[in-house]
Amino acid sequence: MGRFRDGPTSQIASMKSIEEVLDAAAAEGHLTSGAAMDGPSHSTGFLAFSELPDLTEPTVLAVDLGTGGGIPGLVLASRTLWHWSLVDRSETRTAFLRWAVRSLGLEDRVEVILSDAVEVARGALRSKAGVVTARGFASPASTAECAAPLLEEGGLLMVSEPPISSEQPAERVLEAGGVPWRWPAEGLSQLGVEDLGGWLMDGATYRALRRIGMCPERFPRRFVRQIDEPLFGERRR
Repeated sequence: MGRFRDGPTSQIASMKSIEEVLDAAAAEGHLTSGAAMDGPSHSTGFLAFSELPDLTEPTVLAVDLGTGGGIPGLVLASRTLWHWSLVDRSETRTAFLRWAVRSLGLEDRVEVILSDAVEVARGALRSKAGVVTARGFASPASTAECAAPLLEEGGLLMVSEPPISSEQPAERVLEAGGVPWRWPAEGLSQLGVEDLGGWLMDGATYRALRRIGMCPERFPRRFVRQIDEPLFGERRR
């Protein structure tokens, strides 16, 4: 557990402002009220991994896939000094995110990208990101396939995991390596990525993966291909 920590060491922006923005996202239908309420604490859980770059280092590029109403990307952008690219394919959601970025005064280091994640991973950001985050973006296979091409050598993919079954204590599951079957080494190796394990914070579970090799140019494939022929996990019937 040496690579994990209790949380960020500093608060860069006012969480009250973030809460107001997330409430606005809920009012616009981009988040549920529960997600808006839990958004700041849940998003902060991504930062409880001690191998992350310095939170105040402005040269770090971070990409959030499927930002939606702002969780976790917008919250994390306010908690770090990194440069962020918030990716979503909905015109309505990206319009909201641009308003939110302006409202928080983050225009100088946060961009909102209206695009399919596959296109982003095949574009100018390929192999540029030190950190990629995802919450409820897609299946593990598709999340890894879209994120891995974005990572620079040694870059980290941070994901939030589904709740652990109440039949087994979360701490025991994490001590046993979490749920590695969701992120099998054989599948991840095709993308040049390794699983670093999971952690628990405020009842939510997270996982980190790291780029350790080259991601082949053929990735990511189109989403329909990813769904029909996933690199790992169940195939669509």
